Amino acid sequence: MAHTAREGDDTVEFFDSPEVVDEKVTKLAEWIRQASHFISFTGAGISTAAGIPDFRSGMHTVLETGPGAWELRAKGKKRSSKRKVVSTVQALPTPTHMMMLQLCQNGILKGVISQNTDGLHRRSGLHKQELFELHGNSNLEVCRSCHREYLRDFRTRSAAKVHDHLTGRNCDDPHCRGKLKDTIINFGEDLPEDVLEKSFEHGEKADLCLAMGSSLTVTPAADIPKVHTSLQDDFGKEAFLSCCCVYLLCSPLLDCRKEG
Repeated sequence: MAHTAREGDDTVEFFDSPEVVDEKVTKLAEWIRQASHFISFTGAGISTAAGIPDFRSGMHTVLETGPGAWELRAKGKKRSSKRKVVSTVQALPTPTHMMMLQLCQNGILKGVISQNTDGLHRRSGLHKQELFELHGNSNLEVCRSCHREYLRDFRTRSAAKVHDHLTGRNCDDPHCRGKLKDTIINFGEDLPEDVLEKSFEHGEKADLCLAMGSSLTVTPAADIPKVHTSLQDDFGKEAFLSCCCVYLLCSPLLDCRKEG
């Protein structure tokens, strides 16, 4: 929300030189080769390349999508028409989304845990058994009675009230005809227990977590990489447990003064 927008030094964006990027990518590739249970954790930052604005980027961000939605709201500003922005329905999966799909198809990536509601992971072809959408999917609605899923090519949420999730449509099953609801999780609402439980199970099993495009500040979702990294202390230095963060701004899992 707007009150969580960043201020001052917290909006500074960090960049590595091409040489440092090459060095880090080589190290990450080696970690992936060594990992037995590799997972990824994604946030809004991976979809800015698709034209979907994030939430926390500052007013002077280098991103073509411009400042984050909550940053604009906090400043009382509107997004410039010059910014390259598309709706989530028009957006296409980015090379990052497709990279994760290929890694899953090759059996290398064991699971993708995402805070995103834009549906791009599902649109990339990622199977729902490998994807854990903690905050829902704007294109997905579910029957309240039989739990049958309907993946649409439009935004399913139409309710005006925050905690009203009925879409006005009904289940196609003639023996059910239950009411459909959107799957979006708004602030103050509980995350789906089954998705959250499976996500934490993956986090606890993982020996490598690649966190991309997330500030890692919205809990309980952001606790999953933190649970993973906390295992290092329990298992000692000999255990191979790593978390790699890819994010323009500072993250709680990084010492930005040290890294910057």
